[in-house]
Amino acid sequence: MAKKPFEVANPEALTAQLRALDDAMGESTLRQAAVAGARIFLDEMELRIPVKTGNGKRSLLIAYDKEVSVTGKIASYIVTWSKEAFYLRFVEYGTSHSAAEPFARPAFEAKKTAAAEAVRQVIDEKLKAANGK
Repeated sequence: MAKKPFEVANPEALTAQLRALDDAMGESTLRQAAVAGARIFLDEMELRIPVKTGNGKRSLLIAYDKEVSVTGKIASYIVTWSKEAFYLRFVEYGTSHSAAEPFARPAFEAKKTAAAEAVRQVIDEKLKAANGK
């Protein structure tokens, strides 16, 4: 069975749609989506972190990971704590003198589906906006 040749009736409209899609899925969208997912984890970590003085909770942050990110393709963010709060590693994993009080790993396990949904929502919104143009 012979295939029919492919024909585009309105190449200008197709080109416009492809440009809109490219704009919608640019680096800005990738970063916004990644931060939306990271925010879910940060919020959960803030709820779960053991609070003695409150310094650890104030040290939690979202940081752009240049080493893993690829400009225009992958925007990677990590939810971590500042260098001054290095002791949170000992809180999370414990030491030979103190029991672990995990908060980061349980936060990830509890919210990984919600974080993926937040990423998907940002991308969907950008795609819908691009189709509306």
